[in-house]
Amino acid sequence: MQKVLISFIIMSSFLFADTPNECKETKLTETTSILACPSGDYEATFELRNKKRDITEAPKLRLLGKREPDIINNYNQK
Repeated sequence: MQKVLISFIIMSSFLFADTPNECKETKLTETTSILACPSGDYEATFELRNKKRDITEAPKLRLLGKREPDIINNYNQK
């Protein structure tokens, strides 16, 4: 139970971000999805319960690719 709670807390920062750069989910099948987040792309694997996603069990995340942060130069060239 403790692992589920810790996993959910970590995932909530990615999945429920309240910024304009929040994660976008692309559902591949009922058990797998691709999450496109500002920090990178993740593959989420969900457990099934009665042919639906089990929302009480935290999905397993696997990093597919990491994104480099955007660097913006805000200075005036003379």
